[in-house]
Amino acid sequence: MSIESNIGYLDYEISSNKEKLALMEKYLLTNPSLSIYRRKINRKTYYYKKFRKDGKSVSQYLGNDPNQLTEIMKEIKDKNQERLKVKEKYKKLKEITAALEKQLKIARKAFTIKKWRIQAHKRYPQLKILPS
Repeated sequence: MSIESNIGYLDYEISSNKEKLALMEKYLLTNPSLSIYRRKINRKTYYYKKFRKDGKSVSQYLGNDPNQLTEIMKEIKDKNQERLKVKEKYKKLKEITAALEKQLKIARKAFTIKKWRIQAHKRYPQLKILPS
């Protein structure tokens, strides 16, 4: 594989990864981490769903029906697990993208050096500067 095609491949992969990262970021922003907490007021128990919205902590009343609460708890647990998976994939993809960008920088530098050697060899063949 030539350096030119390697640079093209790396550019494509980096742009593809950045698009995926943007989608994952949007998902993480629109699906905040959720938790349930309970309050006892005058010997009565009230359940609330807590999450962050626009940087602020928001509580939402869930009701007292035990059957409904177990369904809501299971739903919240599933959403949090899905969010955690996306967050882990986001972190790994970000690391991969950073590594690809580093490789691209090295490949571009190598391509520039190779072009320079070829031009120097054409101008001054007696110096024996051969492209490697």
